[in-house]
Amino acid sequence: MPKQYEHEPRWNIVNKLYGKIDKTLDTAFVDNKCSFIEVEIVMLMVTEKISQQKHEMYNLYLTHKEHEDKDDDDETKSDTKDNEEKKKKDAPSGLYH
Repeated sequence: MPKQYEHEPRWNIVNKLYGKIDKTLDTAFVDNKCSFIEVEIVMLMVTEKISQQKHEMYNLYLTHKEHEDKDDDDETKSDTKDNEEKKKKDAPSGLYH
């Protein structure tokens, strides 16, 4: 998928999922004689589940990002030490006597 469309929802999957949920709601109302409040409670539970999944994903992202930043810091420190050693080696031999 091109980078410009990376964050665009896959509408075919969205519509397919909506169709399944819509059929399930129809069945709940017609066959199971569910009330609106029962369906609302179920939808609230689904919303909560989605929210939990988002928080888990954010947590994984932040944990990954933290480790990535820590690795970058370690590399930067290593590069800084190498540069300091090069500076010391580049100094004239009689400078520090």
